[in-house]
Formats: sequence, C-alpha cells, structure tokens
Amino acid sequence: MAFTTLCGLVLIACASDSAPTEAALPEISFSVWRAEVALRYGYSRPEDSLRQWAFLYDCLYGGDTNQTDSAYQSYVKYSSDWHIRWLTDTVLRRYPPTYDFAAVLKPLFQRWKYFFPEDTLPQIVTFVTGYDPNPILALEYEVCHLCEKHLMIGLNYFLSDTFPYYQPDLPYYIRRRLTEPHLPVFVALELIQSKMPPKPQPCMGKEVFVPTLIHHMIWHGIRLYALEQLLPELHDTLRLFYTPAHLEWLAQNARYAYKELLPYFQETKFSLFQPFVEEEPFTKLFGRDSPPRLGWYFGWQIVRRYVARKKISLPELLRLEWKDYPRLLAEAQYRP
Repeated sequence: MAFTTLCGLVLIACASDSAPTEAALPEISFSVWRAEVALRYGYSRPEDSLRQWAFLYDCLYGGDTNQTDSAYQSYVKYSSDWHIRWLTDTVLRRYPPTYDFAAVLKPLFQRWKYFFPEDTLPQIVTFVTGYDPNPILALEYEVCHLCEKHLMIGLNYFLSDTFPYYQPDLPYYIRRRLTEPHLPVFVALELIQSKMPPKPQPCMGKEVFVPTLIHHMIWHGIRLYALEQLLPELHDTLRLFYTPAHLEWLAQNARYAYKELLPYFQETKFSLFQPFVEEEPFTKLFGRDSPPRLGWYFGWQIVRRYVARKKISLPELLRLEWKDYPRLLAEAQYRP
C-alpha cells in the first residue's frame, strides 16, 4: 500500500518534537527468536528446545509450569498439521529465516529503554498462531501479545491486506492494518498498554466509576501520543490506522467534527458514544468519507496539547489514572 505524505497539513504532524534524538538513544542488546522456523525445520541446537518450552509455557499456557509433556507434544502435533505447515511455509516465503526483525524493531526498543531504562526487554518471539474463528479475540491476543517474559508476534497476521485466508468475516478496514509496516505499531501498543491503567471493568455487578466519552478519548489519546514518541519515523496513517483520504477529511473538517462531539463528552451510556471510539469503517455521524474512531484522534490532539503545556514526561503520562483524565482535558485547553 502507498502512504501519501501529508506533513503540510496543519492538524497533522509526522513526528514529535519531544521524541529522543538518535544520538540520545541507548545501546541495547536483544534478539528475535523465530519459533515458527524451529517448529518447521526442527531444533538445530539443544537450547532451541528449551527456548520453545519457555515460550509455550509463558505465552500459550499462561505460565502454568504444571503442563505435562503430553501437552507440549500435542502442540507440536498441532503444528505439524498440513494446514499449519502450509501457513508456516506461506509466512516463511514472506518473512524468510534471514529476515532481520531485530533491525526493524531496534529503534522502537531503544526508545523504550530511553524512557524506561529500568525495564528488562522481553524475549521477542515470532510465531504462526493459526486463525481463531473469533477474529476479535484473535486480533487482541494473537497478532501481538506481551507475556511475562516474552513478546509474541503472530506473523500470519502480517502477510498482506489482500491475503485471502484471514477469517472470512474480518472486514477490509481491519485487514488494511495487517501489513508489514504496521508490525512495529502492534508491538509498541503492547508495551504502552503494559504501563497504562486498564479499562474499568464491572466489579461485583457494579463499576467503580462509570467512564464517559472523554475518559475513553484520553485513554486512547495517550496511547497514540506514546506511539508518536516511540515510532516518530512512521507516518500518521500507520499509527492511526487511517488512509491519506482520512487525513485530508480531518484537515477540512476537524473543527466541525470536534464541535459535534462536544455534547457527548460527559455521556456515560457507552452505546451512545461507541461509534466514536470503537472499530467501524467510518463515523456514521459524519458520513462514509469520514475517518473512524474520531475519539482516538481528538484524544491524541488533546494529550499533545496537554504535554506541550505541562511538560509532563512519557512515564508520568502513562501512569495517569482514569479519574485524572477530565482534569487533563481541562488543563490542555485544546481548541482545534
């Protein structure tokens, strides 16, 4: 896919001024283990088998060390199924064993260590997961997943936006992001969300508090701001999962769209503001040419304005609690 450069747009920035310079990035040591290669061709070294065990227990068995040898052997048998072998061969044609994932991901992890020097980098593992019949769960857990000690990348979800064998009910507006250039974005999002408070969940039939649209907007906006810091070289189309036409629409309509969203900011009924923060091909309120998830976009702009005014660091920003988000909106004084 071609991504048109739109750096001249007033509302869109292709890089963040506060992202660390290349000279400031620390030297790091990390590796990417190709688990799908090991499963396809066998373990060339004894330590590969141990690495496979550690990965499976951490990411697929949830750290349950009580899993038996038979569970492991069952998985190996599953991986030798001809469907999985075909998918693995397809992945290896797109990403051969010589593909340098470490070079692709190194700038991201250097920036992560710059912001979080105390963190131990996870072992990066590429894999072939197969396709879960539930595409929503698959996208959440199988595309990229941060475990206790490993970060798993499901390479079969990064083949092409036109790859014909994704789940049949996976719409194109989602398939469009399942491409090689998006791979660092999914990795970065896993790291970012590991530092953020989770979305509020019902507790004993009640919620601790009922989040409004603005809570969701700021949460997603913080994610996008962090992406901008960690992957400043990527174009906004990649980080936002937008098309160039979406950015053009925003350049012309952002002020109008923001004004239309304002009455929903304090809404607590999720079904009423869901179209602004959930996955859709477009925002129904504004027609088929409009970008989806406008709440994400405006949340990002609010957070950018807030950081510029308050000079808050990225770790401090990620630690903010949901209850702090309305204050962030007030102090940002954002106006499109």
